[in-house]
Amino acid sequence: MHIKDRRLQQALLRALADESSARILAATAYRTLSVMDLVRQEGIASSSAYRHVHELESDGLLVVDRTVLTPDGKIYQMYRATFREVTVTFHAGDLVVNATPNLDAVQKAFRLFHSFTEEI
Repeated sequence: MHIKDRRLQQALLRALADESSARILAATAYRTLSVMDLVRQEGIASSSAYRHVHELESDGLLVVDRTVLTPDGKIYQMYRATFREVTVTFHAGDLVVNATPNLDAVQKAFRLFHSFTEEI
């Protein structure tokens, strides 16, 4: 899928250029993880992990796959990357960004978004 939206292109490039964000996207491309899973598995500091996850989610690069309620009443989110693969090329003066959507995550986010919209 060719990404033409400049805002999304810039968000992807910014995320890929940042080591922690790129590791979060790679870790969640094929599996759903919580922020604490990312902290443990990727060795990212807790405060940084929360900040990066929030930024990636606001840019549309990460979505909440599900919300978990623990037996002791705590709630946390499990995240999934919206793209499985991204390729960036610079061809004849143009930046070309292609991405393979993570259909599970995209469809879930689409259904969630539309479940909150009002019918007119």
